[in-house]
Amino acid sequence: MPKAAFRFTALQAQDPAELGDFRPVARLGEGGMGQVFIAFSPGGHPAAVKVIRPEFARDAEFGERFEREVRAAQKVRGAHLAPLLDADPHAEQPWLATGFVAGPTLRDLVTERGPLPAPQVLLLAWGIAHALADIHTAHVVHRDLKPGNIMLDETGPKVIDFGIVKSLTQSVTYSSHSTRVGTPLYMSPEQAMGRAVGEPSDIFALGSTLYFLATGQEAFGAENEWGVAHRIVADDPDLSAIRSAPLRDLLTACLDKEPAERPPAPQILGLCERELGDDLGPGAWMRVSGAREAIQERTAALRTLARHDDDPSSAVTVPRPRDVPKTREATELRLRDAMKARAADLEPPVPAPTKVAKPPVPPEPKGPGRTGGVVAVHLFKLALAAIVLFIASANPIMTETWTSDSTGQQVSQVTGSFDWADPWRSYASGIPGVTSDWAVVPVGVLGTAVLIVCGLLYLLRLSSDSDYRAWSGVAAAGAAIWTVVLTLMGIFLIVMTLGVTIDDDNPAYDIRSVLEPGGWMVLLANVLAAEAIWHTSNRLDALSKAA
Repeated sequence: MPKAAFRFTALQAQDPAELGDFRPVARLGEGGMGQVFIAFSPGGHPAAVKVIRPEFARDAEFGERFEREVRAAQKVRGAHLAPLLDADPHAEQPWLATGFVAGPTLRDLVTERGPLPAPQVLLLAWGIAHALADIHTAHVVHRDLKPGNIMLDETGPKVIDFGIVKSLTQSVTYSSHSTRVGTPLYMSPEQAMGRAVGEPSDIFALGSTLYFLATGQEAFGAENEWGVAHRIVADDPDLSAIRSAPLRDLLTACLDKEPAERPPAPQILGLCERELGDDLGPGAWMRVSGAREAIQERTAALRTLARHDDDPSSAVTVPRPRDVPKTREATELRLRDAMKARAADLEPPVPAPTKVAKPPVPPEPKGPGRTGGVVAVHLFKLALAAIVLFIASANPIMTETWTSDSTGQQVSQVTGSFDWADPWRSYASGIPGVTSDWAVVPVGVLGTAVLIVCGLLYLLRLSSDSDYRAWSGVAAAGAAIWTVVLTLMGIFLIVMTLGVTIDDDNPAYDIRSVLEPGGWMVLLANVLAAEAIWHTSNRLDALSKAA
């Protein structure tokens, strides 16, 4: 019998018509904390919006804790995390919206297709560990990692919730005996015993999740919650069915009863990378058993929702501006055309011949005093440029955002900063097979520093030694070359900051780079240093002619 086409559950009469700026169009599911909807933003992008149950919303401490948890979660960004888009803890129906992942949960995938081969489990372990590393870097603990909280799309696993709902549930259940927290199958021993939890608790949950992916069974299954909690605290899982030695060793380490003995997420990343080798690359996720079909089903269902929206006044269409270039070459061509037009606008008009006699120009004052004033102004501008550059290097320089070309959803976002102690430190995009433009940050900062040094060397023009004066010419040429390079690079980044996205080297993604405060200050430092050299050159030329 052919399998029925996947469809999202239709809305019901009592469902909300809007949640903030989001408009629900279908149901995604229901959990202990409330109902989850698929909704579209005003720009036509899908989101998963969770509406909190009224009994939780009425709790006196709920709003304050919700707001605090949301602020913490908004700091978390990564290629394998569903980003928190917005939330309103004070609404009549409190809600939070995360990026929609057009794919199955890992629980659904294993339930429908069966246990996964060990190499695929290690591949998913790499992606989940990547997400945990990003979460822990932001000093956040997930607290509710499990197969049902991990989605899979064509760009890899996406961890959802960040433990916000779990934390909020616990805050309410302490004062409400009628509300029950979900099953503790993926709790750590310290969680099961009511102790404080930290990053190792997430690693234990990762081990339990990987066990489920590899066997289709729960690592600590029992007849009831008390039995599960006892097994988590006292028993070791049966790993006899795990034939892969690397996977078995990883599970043993993650499921250690002692939190301090469990490996941190970056260590798990390294282990998986060594085992996977060349298998870790573009397209790897679609080779996971059953992933391609499940992802395509949900993507098709999402397109059907957008195409057959019953409300014509708010029909969902994904904007695709015609004037946005889709390749780097098109963008560069547009920038060159814009620069030519700008140059034409700035070119002064040729004055018409006139017979009116010009008044005599008073002679320029001569002597070392006048030259000293030019040098003083020059050094002041360079010092100001150096101060601005130093402040810029202490702030974020540039943020790169990758979106899926097929769904328009954000896949990864990284922010580049500069470190004088390690200037060429790179940062990863978080997407296998996709490299970030990290070199733009050190090139921009160090290039500006070199421009300031060229500004200092330019003063050797005043030397009586011809060799020193030759260095002044070299400095001027270097400053001119860097100014041209920086201008092109700056225009390119400014255009993308204003909203233009382009195709990444990997055609599955679009990339947009945005200048952060530090980036704008780097441009300002360049303007100050270049203007100092240009102005000093003109003034010294004038003094030389007057002499």
